[in-house]
Amino acid sequence: DLDKKEYQKIAAEFNLSETAFPVSTTSKDYKQSSTFSLRWFTPTTEVPLCGHATLATAHVLFNEIGNSNDELKFETKSGTLTVKKGAHGYLEMDFPKYELTSIRFNELINPLADKFSEIDAPPFLFEVIKCLIPNKIVIESVIYAPKYGGVVVIIDPDTTKSEFEAFKIDAAKALVLHDGSFVRGLAISLRPSNPVAQGFIDSKNEPYDYACRYFGPWDGVTEDPATGSAQCVIAPFWEKITGKEELYGFQAFPGRGAQFRLHLKEDRVILKGSAVSVLRGEIVY
Repeated sequence: DLDKKEYQKIAAEFNLSETAFPVSTTSKDYKQSSTFSLRWFTPTTEVPLCGHATLATAHVLFNEIGNSNDELKFETKSGTLTVKKGAHGYLEMDFPKYELTSIRFNELINPLADKFSEIDAPPFLFEVIKCLIPNKIVIESVIYAPKYGGVVVIIDPDTTKSEFEAFKIDAAKALVLHDGSFVRGLAISLRPSNPVAQGFIDSKNEPYDYACRYFGPWDGVTEDPATGSAQCVIAPFWEKITGKEELYGFQAFPGRGAQFRLHLKEDRVILKGSAVSVLRGEIVY
């Protein structure tokens, strides 16, 4: 267990979206321990929740370290998270489901007033959103998760995959407009009206229920390629809209992308995924 400053230096050296630090809390033998503390750091700050770094941590413990348990528990700033072995090599992560509220703008008619509680938009928010959304794209609604600090902008369902992947955030302007006290992550999402024609299908031609992208310049991450924690905000929104408890999501990071199999419970989100090891090494400390 290291000092926070040391964790931050290591994360800055790796310079990835997140670096995870698990520490066993029940045994010095990492092959036997079933409970760990877990912290996540971007290159610039500590974050309260990270899905893919948790998936990677469990993968390493199970497959690289040889942990003998079928389920691991991680004590985090977002409470206790569990990861267990599933079928076909998948890992199942049990994450919190965040409460949502709709944001009301003078410039927009809010179509979600009957589905979510409402708050007035802070004066800077529309300009922050325009740092990402081109003027030609129709904004349908804006959702906020206060405990997560995330804003989700729902856009025109006829937007194509190529149009969706072409969006670029003006991170420097966004940081000038806002200090991150209200928003620490900005996501865009849509439910494609015709997934096949728009290009929102996987390699087996299975259509996605929704697509998203996630930007976090306030956490030092201009765009995150795969954000499991953000699905704890985005998936509950689409559950409310569609009535579906099983969802197939796609994060459209240009040139890569990430897929999510999600099961929504009353107050939890179950994310299913798998990981591969691509690098092994040692830090000379």
